[in-house]
Amino acid sequence: MENYKILERIGEGTHGQVVQAMERSTGKIVAIKCVRSSDKASKNLLREIESLKALDSDYVVKLLDHFCHSFSFYLVLEFVASGLPEMLYDDNVLLDDSHLKTYARMLLAGVMHMHTTKIMHRDLKPANLLISSEGVLKIADFSLSRLLLTNVAADNDANEQRNGHDRCYTGQVATRRYRAPELLFGSVHYDQSIDMWSVGCILAEMQMKTPLFAGDSDMEQIAIVVHNLGTPTDETWPNRNEMPDYNKLKFTKCDPVPINVLLPDTDELLTDLVGKLILYNADKRLNAYEALLHPYFFNEPLPCLEHLMPKPPKDHRQKLLQKPIEVIESLERNFSCLYQILDETL
Repeated sequence: MENYKILERIGEGTHGQVVQAMERSTGKIVAIKCVRSSDKASKNLLREIESLKALDSDYVVKLLDHFCHSFSFYLVLEFVASGLPEMLYDDNVLLDDSHLKTYARMLLAGVMHMHTTKIMHRDLKPANLLISSEGVLKIADFSLSRLLLTNVAADNDANEQRNGHDRCYTGQVATRRYRAPELLFGSVHYDQSIDMWSVGCILAEMQMKTPLFAGDSDMEQIAIVVHNLGTPTDETWPNRNEMPDYNKLKFTKCDPVPINVLLPDTDELLTDLVGKLILYNADKRLNAYEALLHPYFFNEPLPCLEHLMPKPPKDHRQKLLQKPIEVIESLERNFSCLYQILDETL
């Protein structure tokens, strides 16, 4: 750690934190992910290192170095100025359809590179999509990533043991609101199509500025998905009864919500693309390559050229973190004035 000067904290997770730092010898600004030593954290970190070493794409955050120090592990990553949520929800950043289309294309290009390299991300969500100072989207946080295995067991974990010749992984992956239905129902047999479900949810959220399926518990998440996509049938989800937890629940029959109702006031081609990603049947979801060839990307407005994409302001994250405090202080001032008026009236 003596090679780096810590500048400020960027974020914090379950097993550690991410800080902005400067490499003393070069003055280069980097991000350092510090992970406290534990069996689970160490395993996830090793997976992240191996995944990042294997990937080489403009749309995936780059690993610069890694080392151990004082019973903690450190990943030195390229520093990325902002994130997709910050760009989407900052009222001072004007994003039009061509900008969102370019974000979608960059995301799919990064996912295609991952899947071509036989890597599943398993936790795609807006918070794990960063935006560089040049406006380029980069996929980050590969702590839940896994190598796609063929005809062998995933590994020797208690939750990932051999089951014949099927690929078998843990089902405890992906953030709830972006979790594919097979994961919600406890499946341990899946492939990269779980990432494509997440991509569909992200594309919808970029357009609507709110999560597509916003459950606050696993049961609520299942209920929201079923309510919107309809009760699964033999046609929409042929292998649903193979899901470990599927038959533990009883569903009231309901018809699917039309995709143009689910995504109101949205480009018809985008609703078609999202509709082909958020399918119960994982085998029928578009893969990343197919999604990139969708007519959505070849119709007006065309995707914005990357060098013309909006650039995040300097210290974007820190500026936005101050907003809730400012709002609270403003509310307190307003309420103070209101109380004063009431006192004078009474």
